[in-house]
Amino acid sequence: MTLAELPKNKLAKISALPKDAILAAQLLEQGFSIRTAISLAHKAPFNGPMAFKLHNTKISIQRSVAEQISVDYL
Repeated sequence: MTLAELPKNKLAKISALPKDAILAAQLLEQGFSIRTAISLAHKAPFNGPMAFKLHNTKISIQRSVAEQISVDYL
């Protein structure tokens, strides 16, 4: 399952980051690391960005990036 498919307020953990090394490095700097607990906070309409809660923060990323991050339910 990917972050883009995660239901709102359902807790999951990150199991894989994107294969693109530059994108993965940018996500790591923002706190998206493997085994981190994450949940969907908000989804913008019309395939807009998605906001996620992790490390007591809300971070917004593009849906196309969220589709490249694999997660597992906790």
